[in-house]
Amino acid sequence: MKVKNKIVLSALAATIVAFTGCGESSSSTPAPVVATPNCNASYIDVVLSGVIAGQTLDANKTYGLDGKVKLSSGTLTIPAGTTIAGCTGASFMIIAPGADINATGTQAAPITFTSQANLIGTSPDGTAGEWGGLTLLGNGYTYNGVVTYEADAETFGLDNNASDTESSGVLKYVVIKNSGYEVEVDKELNGLSLAGVGSGTVIENIAILGGLDDGIEFWGGSVNVTGLYVKGAQDDSIDTDLGYNGTITNAYVVQTTVDKTNAYDSSALEMGNDTNQDHAHFERVTKPTITKLTAEVTGSGIYMKNDAGLVLSNAKFTSAKSVDDNTSQLVTYRTSDVMVVDDMNVSGVTMDHGIDGGDAATYFSKNNSKDTNTTHNAYEDWTTNVNIKNDVTINNTSATGATIADIWKGKAGSNDAL
Repeated sequence: MKVKNKIVLSALAATIVAFTGCGESSSSTPAPVVATPNCNASYIDVVLSGVIAGQTLDANKTYGLDGKVKLSSGTLTIPAGTTIAGCTGASFMIIAPGADINATGTQAAPITFTSQANLIGTSPDGTAGEWGGLTLLGNGYTYNGVVTYEADAETFGLDNNASDTESSGVLKYVVIKNSGYEVEVDKELNGLSLAGVGSGTVIENIAILGGLDDGIEFWGGSVNVTGLYVKGAQDDSIDTDLGYNGTITNAYVVQTTVDKTNAYDSSALEMGNDTNQDHAHFERVTKPTITKLTAEVTGSGIYMKNDAGLVLSNAKFTSAKSVDDNTSQLVTYRTSDVMVVDDMNVSGVTMDHGIDGGDAATYFSKNNSKDTNTTHNAYEDWTTNVNIKNDVTINNTSATGATIADIWKGKAGSNDAL
């Protein structure tokens, strides 16, 4: 194959762009510099590395990420049909607070973030851990104020609501594949990470395929997501933390992995905070609103941690569980202070698994994962709480949820799966 000319956009080149573009979007091409060795020149046209400033990419070129790539200012515009590949496991992209991304794909020409191995064809779609992922950082409210991103030294968030409506840009018709590099033990990057991201950000029709950690994770902020498909995440499919209070609508989860030690550590939904919080501020802890959800799981459906709340409607959970082994209920609590106040409401939720005639104990755990001596657990709550028990039906799949045929799953030109 003909070797393409390679351009590297490094910290130096980005500085040139920053001066010529005054920190705003720019379509100028940086002067060619020596290429980095990690990106395969037969497949990668332009290499991005280090700190970059706002610019417009070229849809006719394929871009490689070499290590951490941080957009520090301005707007990164990614045209429909553009492909960006992480050249190494440790390659990932961060949009810093105050900067923004305009990745507006279409169904016919989606924007693809993937690994170099997948781009070359040596790794199939959905292979986990081949590159980092995409991270948007903002100044929206987080429970602990300014927070350090768990996989890096960058910071995000505020302890007030002044920037809750800010925008970190647009993601439309974006597929993220083969992500989740492990930076260190228990610190993996996710497919899409949204940290302190405000509600002015537009996120629609996102497909996340394969991931060593979570498919998508929210830390604080109030960004809304419409149209979400997550398949093959090895930890949680949708993880919400640190006071996230946005809305997730029309989401379809295929959770194929069961954690090697327990079911609840690989859930369709996880809600929580990093530690137990001050109940005086309970209204500000994690409480996502999720509507029109379908979750096909082999592990857990819902894992709730440390003061978490949830508003859930029109949701359907189906499980491959077929043996009543008391280890893989669909709902599990971590601690007894989950929802110590009225912060939980569900409507039109159905759950079903392969156990013939399974009763509530096969759906809702009686044991909390961290404090087993309490009577406040998922079983007690989901069978007695008036905000839950009257609108949850077990051994049933009648909820509409999200319809698989209507969900965009990453393939260009149709809703068919890749």
